[in-house]
Amino acid sequence: MDFLIQNGNIFDPSAGRTIQGDIAIVDSKISRPQEGKTYRQVIDAEGCIVTPGLIDYHVHYFLHGSENGVNPDASSFCCGITTGVDGGTCGAGGYEMYRRSVVSMSEVRILNYLLVASGGQSNDRYPENLDPKFFDEEKILGLFAKYPDNLVALKTRISHSIITPEMARVSIPRTVEIAQKAGVRVVVHVTDCSIPLDELADMLRPGDVICHIYHGRGENTCLDKNGRVLPGLLKARERGVLFDSSNGRCNFDIEICRKAIAQGFTPDVISSDNNTSSWFLQPMHTLPRILSKFIDFGMSLEDVLTAATLTPAKLVGLPELGSMGEGTPADVAVFRLKKKQVPYTDINGHKFTGSQVLVPMITFKGGKCMYCQADFC
Repeated sequence: MDFLIQNGNIFDPSAGRTIQGDIAIVDSKISRPQEGKTYRQVIDAEGCIVTPGLIDYHVHYFLHGSENGVNPDASSFCCGITTGVDGGTCGAGGYEMYRRSVVSMSEVRILNYLLVASGGQSNDRYPENLDPKFFDEEKILGLFAKYPDNLVALKTRISHSIITPEMARVSIPRTVEIAQKAGVRVVVHVTDCSIPLDELADMLRPGDVICHIYHGRGENTCLDKNGRVLPGLLKARERGVLFDSSNGRCNFDIEICRKAIAQGFTPDVISSDNNTSSWFLQPMHTLPRILSKFIDFGMSLEDVLTAATLTPAKLVGLPELGSMGEGTPADVAVFRLKKKQVPYTDINGHKFTGSQVLVPMITFKGGKCMYCQADFC
């Protein structure tokens, strides 16, 4: 089916510009509108933002295979998300089943981190074992070689409840070593981090990612005792280490984030960490609500959208998903930036009232309409 979207504010992250105009969707690709052509539907997007479909760089989609897994399609298209990157729900022991079940049967595009611990994140009652002696390097490398189209990073989690400081200092370098052999980046969960964040960042390579960077649990946050961003994190950023906000229920602190952003320490990626504990609920809610929060914190709309489109598109090796250029895949989302008071909370009891919210109007995945708000078009 072919569609014409008219009068929208078209944001093309790859070109770094917003223009008012029209785009067409023809044969699952973005196309230039053709005069005289008959379209299946003409959509008036006046006053709306037309952008590539959002890429949620940290989600948990292993429905029925993990206690944290949410329904991929039900949690994505209504939020303008066309691609989700599972944040290491599966390790080498469960990935094949996940791939052949949830991934293959979902309409949303699902890419994955592979957890370095073979058992994955199956439940909330006991954590994975991150002792390097249990890492199955041979199987991990085999999976990355077999599925380079789907596996995009090696994941580990460094929290006091999961790993001791002593073990973390052994486990992280070993994880990086395996990732180096696989030719992929490392993504590190750091909520209630076992070691100082600047020490951890110093172990990582350019292109590796620290997620939950604005967490507020424990003594090792991104701020020092005087509320300043750790100099080691700034140096790591200069080296090319990346930072993902990755909200979640327990992994984000409003006040720490506001202080960090006021110092210019903005996220490279903005993701949701969507899981069963906060699916459509506070303190996480949805990716559009999270993006709206960062606009209220002072980031520009363009920078916020880039952090949920082009930047993660490049990280997963699919830069075309961050483009509105002619001939690119028609993963398209339309949003209205609505002015209203919006409440936010965090796990530590902080509250914030925003002034605007991105409201998804319609979502296309590969040229197919996957969601439309009832009062739109």
